Amino acid sequence: MESEKLHNPFIIGDRVYLRPLERSDINERYLYWLNDPEVNRYLETGVFPQTLESLERFYENQISSHTDIVLAIIDKEKDVHIGNIKLGPINWIKRRSYLGMLVGDKNYWGKGLGTEIRRLMVEYAFYRLNLHRIDSSMYAEHKAIIRVNEKLGFKVEGIVRECVVIDGKYSNGVIMGLLRSEYKRENE
Repeated sequence: MESEKLHNPFIIGDRVYLRPLERSDINERYLYWLNDPEVNRYLETGVFPQTLESLERFYENQISSHTDIVLAIIDKEKDVHIGNIKLGPINWIKRRSYLGMLVGDKNYWGKGLGTEIRRLMVEYAFYRLNLHRIDSSMYAEHKAIIRVNEKLGFKVEGIVRECVVIDGKYSNGVIMGLLRSEYKRENE
């Protein structure tokens, strides 16, 4: 069975699988991603320098959280940690959450993995957690993630004018949303 070959799989896709973030993932490689200006260009984490201690605090907060789910993204073939995907904070009363993703290993950029990764988490949110709505916000310049979200059915719901700074210039933010009733599973 395929899942027996994988290390602690939680959600299995075609090219990647998602598993719980583990203490062993808190290492110099992950720290490098968070401090690399190219990797964190569209992330809020790039504002302040990260340390192993701050990364450890993040890990401790995530594993004890009942409103945030952070899963490691693993290349199935090489069994290597390439990034994380986060669902949270989850509002269990309103049945909604935010979706965020970091693919830190640049060797995996531009390979079309974003759609698969986000699809796995969207289906988990809608069909296992019974959420009603998923929100996603990003910088307007992050065209790739906007396209990925649109492929999954997310709709642009708003533009937040000049809310972030990229390369020393103010830029817009994009707010996208997806309702469970709008989502079409790949096999439907």
